[in-house]
Amino acid sequence: MTDLYGNLGLTPRATASEIKSAYRRLARKYHPDVSASPDSATRFVSISRAYEVLSDPRRRAAYDSGQYTDSQRTFYASRQAEVVAMQRHFDRIVDEWLARERQETAARSHAVLIVVPLFLSAFYVMVSKPTIIEESRFIGRVVILALALYGLVYLMKNLSVVLSRYTYHIPDHLTSVFREQEIPEDKPISRKAGLIFLVCGYLVSIGLGYVVSKFVPGRYGAAVSFSTLIGALVYPPIAVLIIGGIRRIGGLLDRV
Repeated sequence: MTDLYGNLGLTPRATASEIKSAYRRLARKYHPDVSASPDSATRFVSISRAYEVLSDPRRRAAYDSGQYTDSQRTFYASRQAEVVAMQRHFDRIVDEWLARERQETAARSHAVLIVVPLFLSAFYVMVSKPTIIEESRFIGRVVILALALYGLVYLMKNLSVVLSRYTYHIPDHLTSVFREQEIPEDKPISRKAGLIFLVCGYLVSIGLGYVVSKFVPGRYGAAVSFSTLIGALVYPPIAVLIIGGIRRIGGLLDRV
């Protein structure tokens, strides 16, 4: 029996994600359009067949138990025709991967442009201690408060999207007793850990800003006032809202 794991450079303990990663790496390496190796076509076909079996849980289980038989028959007129068919199959998979990677890149960019401005703006407020609220008139304060409230809604909405995308939910203990939950491979941390990271990151940004302000001469080194603490709550949502607006405008301009 052909060693399918060996064709992918793996062991029978390999996970589904490891099998996919190994196939992606080897298929790109031995694709006949890329590789100059004389046996690239043969290697490409062997790793494609190995992935076809091992990526299917039922066929992999049959192979691991020694009950799998390769019932595939060659209906092609020549070996070259089989290679061409494998190339087309691989090209379709690559197109799907590229589309998925573009989606993942956009999702990561969205998460970064939400979390980073939140932390940096909190840090900057504690360092610079802006007096915009104190110096503004009633109408100006109303405008700032309205922007802060809208920015807070925008921030909460987008944070919920980020958390649902990158964190998994752990059910309560009663549910987990009767049903074992598997951790999704594409979600690295739990929802609770994600929330703790956000809260701690925000508090650490405020603390670091306060510490840095002590080393900056002038009014930046002044004591923290009540308005500064209010600003640490008001300005970060506005900053996230502004960055989000710029990002949306940039997206619209790309489509033009």
